[in-house]
Amino acid sequence: MENYLHGLLDEDNDPIIQQYLKYIDEGIPKTTKPKNVLIIGAGMAGMVSAAMLKQAGHNVTIVEANTRVGGRIKTFRNTKEKQYFEDDSSYGEAGAMRIPTIHQMVFKYISQLNLKTEPFYYVSVDKAQAIAYHNNPQTAPIPDRTRNSVFYVNYRHVVQSEYFKPGANINELLDYNLETSEQNLYENQRADVLLANVLNPLKAFIAQDPLKNWPLLIERYGEYSMRRFLVEQTLYSDNAIEMIGVLQNLESRMAYDFLQSFIESNIIKDSTQFVQIVGGTDLLTTEFFKAHDLKDNTYFDCRVTDLFIDKTTNKVKIKTHVEVERSHEFYEKKGYEKMETPIEDREFDEVIVTIPFSALRHVYITPGFAQLKRKAIRELHYDSATKILIEFRERWWEQAPYNIVGGGTITDLSNRFVYYPSMDIGTKYGVILAAYCWSDEASRWDSMDDDERYFYALKNLAIMHAPNDPAEQERIKSLAVMTIDKEKREVELTSKNRVIGAATQSWMRDPYAFGEAAIFNPGQLHLLQKHIISTEWGGRAHFAGEHTSLKHAWIEGAIESGIRTALEVNETTGNLNNPK
Repeated sequence: MENYLHGLLDEDNDPIIQQYLKYIDEGIPKTTKPKNVLIIGAGMAGMVSAAMLKQAGHNVTIVEANTRVGGRIKTFRNTKEKQYFEDDSSYGEAGAMRIPTIHQMVFKYISQLNLKTEPFYYVSVDKAQAIAYHNNPQTAPIPDRTRNSVFYVNYRHVVQSEYFKPGANINELLDYNLETSEQNLYENQRADVLLANVLNPLKAFIAQDPLKNWPLLIERYGEYSMRRFLVEQTLYSDNAIEMIGVLQNLESRMAYDFLQSFIESNIIKDSTQFVQIVGGTDLLTTEFFKAHDLKDNTYFDCRVTDLFIDKTTNKVKIKTHVEVERSHEFYEKKGYEKMETPIEDREFDEVIVTIPFSALRHVYITPGFAQLKRKAIRELHYDSATKILIEFRERWWEQAPYNIVGGGTITDLSNRFVYYPSMDIGTKYGVILAAYCWSDEASRWDSMDDDERYFYALKNLAIMHAPNDPAEQERIKSLAVMTIDKEKREVELTSKNRVIGAATQSWMRDPYAFGEAAIFNPGQLHLLQKHIISTEWGGRAHFAGEHTSLKHAWIEGAIESGIRTALEVNETTGNLNNPK
């Protein structure tokens, strides 16, 4: 297995990650030849590389188009400038919201920053046990799973515990019209079981010899989409494949790379333990920024438009567009300092580009990168993702008859995935992630104004929980902080010009993100990956970000790439005389 594929290995068996963990503890080797290094982007990848290089003795400058750090780690919370929620203690995640415990590097940083974590319940659990565990996690047992969240598909409302009962009649419950021969072929027709029937042999094959067998699997299925794999490698009917797509979060990604979904299936599953950062995920990035004293190194409101090597000085330089001219007071309130020296007057020996390739497409680069690098920048696919969060004055879902604590509901309505808060269980207010959609399903919401999203997300939320009880639907809607009545809502928007009690994020519409995360199309892993991470300009241009790792969309992938590029800068001199 080539080094650029190491991210496919379990971290315990990945020698590169094990070495990176030591670097997090001890730092990378000190340099005897300090460089002036430019880092484009103040997300987790950019900040990790900056902190590592700064500690090693290099001179680091970060440029960030936004007025905050963190990139796609973003938490909605009330501030002096903006109120999202009626309850000041409420918050919700616009981006990264859960961290799998198998990701060791991010946990190393969480520990260093003295941040607290608590369970993110991927599956609904017992309320009393969850409260006891929260109050005393050292001695209380991990809460039992109740699976009280819901499937609402094909106009059928099914509590998930009924679906997971041994011998449950899936056809009768969910009306997917599985064929008779198909029902007789397998003892259990649950979507997760049907998918596991075809993925488990491949997982067993990988486990036999990961270094040898991962390349073989990539060669065999590298050009497959998820749908092609299910059609060609199973005897499943179209109805069964539809059920797998809807219930296993694959429907919007059926046309994407099979290997991408195969990799994700090893992370997002019932047996994986997830945690969340107490107080919000953005504490990871804001506390990291403070701990490594990066405010003296960072230009905000600074969008790069041109990246080039100066023909006279043979140094890396940039041209920028200052988003907004702001006062010293603006930055002081945010805990930053306004940089006085114009960034365009600065010269650098090397550059680390951490912004998504979808954003890099809008940067004019001279001399041009190599053909295969340009191909990777043009073609790497970025997915859409949209979230809609709604605040309630009462946590009705935790009460009878629902008794839902944590976990998620799945629907074929436009909301698609609903996540119930795993924090502050048993308290008064709560924020539900009322809709979480990817790909084309996210784009359907992106066509709406934000306030229209809230209206339809709340309406669907009420329907999927009480489909045959209009009075209960109205009760659920009445408990939302925001106003659901369309006429009243329009008056409220006119008078206040904003909605309190809801928040929404479209990462494809975000002017700094240009998409939620890199997601391979068929063939892109073996066609593009080695060129995604390759250096340019004779080793003077480096590339980081989750998109350069094989842990797409995860904080761990951003951290990994930040350490990799810091090592590249630290260990090489770059060819100063031949930038091509």
